[in-house]
Amino acid sequence: MTDQSRETAAKPSLLRRLGELLQRRPKAEPIRLTAVPVNLTTGVQLVWDGKPFLMTLGNVALEVHPDLALGGEDQNGLREWIVRARSAAGDPLPRFIRIRSNETALLGRQDDLQTLLFAYDLSVADRHVRIDCRAGSLLIQPLDSERQTSLSAFEQPSALWAARRERLMRLPIVVGRPIAPVDDAEALEVIREVNEIIAREAYREQDDDGVAGGIIAFPDDMPVVIMGDVHARADNILRVISEGGILAALEADQACLIFLGDLPHSEASDELEDMTSSMFVLDLFCLLKLRFPKNVFYIHGNHESFSGEVSKGGVPQGLLFRKYLRKRRGKAYVSEVEALFDSLAYVVQGNGFAACHGAPVRSAVDRRTLVNIRRYPGLRHEIVWNRLRQSSRPAGYGKGSVKRFRRTLDLPKHAPVIVGHTPMSRKDTIWMNVGDIQGHHIVYSAHAHRLAVFVARGGEAWPLELIPDRAAALLEAERGR
Repeated sequence: MTDQSRETAAKPSLLRRLGELLQRRPKAEPIRLTAVPVNLTTGVQLVWDGKPFLMTLGNVALEVHPDLALGGEDQNGLREWIVRARSAAGDPLPRFIRIRSNETALLGRQDDLQTLLFAYDLSVADRHVRIDCRAGSLLIQPLDSERQTSLSAFEQPSALWAARRERLMRLPIVVGRPIAPVDDAEALEVIREVNEIIAREAYREQDDDGVAGGIIAFPDDMPVVIMGDVHARADNILRVISEGGILAALEADQACLIFLGDLPHSEASDELEDMTSSMFVLDLFCLLKLRFPKNVFYIHGNHESFSGEVSKGGVPQGLLFRKYLRKRRGKAYVSEVEALFDSLAYVVQGNGFAACHGAPVRSAVDRRTLVNIRRYPGLRHEIVWNRLRQSSRPAGYGKGSVKRFRRTLDLPKHAPVIVGHTPMSRKDTIWMNVGDIQGHHIVYSAHAHRLAVFVARGGEAWPLELIPDRAAALLEAERGR
């Protein structure tokens, strides 16, 4: 036998290694849940049936729901689950984690995010239970024999998807008009009204010229929902507004929704030159701003421009958007859109967090400079265009920039600093502590298959991952009935 054949014989085949791994996985017995709790001592398997169940870890009760589309079917063929604290079911701002198909989740106190969301106490182990999601079926394995884990079925007044659909159907009533592109003849009046609101926008200090400054500063008791880049995906905005109690909180002036720039210009390769979706998403913002002038906010990104510098894949989207709007709605309307873009703030801050579109500035500036940012074109460009420093981007920002940004805004040491602009992959939507910078997070809300937002409240911030619905089409179909 040659040395090569001996080496080959010594290595187990891939199939054999896979078999060994499968044999080492804990056994999971199929189980059917009833209202009577079942205490787990070994692994169990729950076959996908599209029904929620209750899981209790020690003293903490968690609801586990299938994440279904607005019609009650699997989301784009995905069978995924969300886990939320039962005690938070009436909370206007959602708090949950997602279990993706073909992924594993570990529940327990060692996860800081879960401890924040679910208020784990000492009855919950550091590693309490493992959940493997396989095409929607769940393998649930208790990991601590001294802590209790139980499962039971429960009836809910309304399925989460049905409640979400009801909120979506109510949105046109709340806004006072159809959720659709504004009639071209009316569009100029609408955007002028919006520009008047932004000129005296809530929570903005005036700059030294007496106009709305570069920072939106929310009161400490105001929760906020932060969307990253949208890039003309109106369905993603509608998905966020219809989630949990967000719409009701906007109505009650108990929360704010923030768009971190890059509202227009699709990034889909077959839609780069199509500006109809960009016009619709701009109209949607205007409708929301008119209805919620103190609760919906939009800050400047690098795509809030008609400049030839704004392009994707060689397509000059800024120039094309100007041309499209002028042809559809006229020169005066284009001037009002330019005025809208020019009047947007660049930074938002609240109780223990800050956010901007692209990057905190690298230089040491004081807060008043950011309020007066219109006097500093270099700072404006840096905030919306710059990205995290990498070997291929030596002029990018780094840990020192984030620290200085916090000091400028008088924020705690590890306060969340949330940016968009730089998705780190085409699959995911949230990236935490990016660049090994504690509290530095990136959120992206423009994927077609899933999106993310951050929720910030009471000095805490947590991410939520959502799967979009075809909400605009559903609303259009409802109007046609």
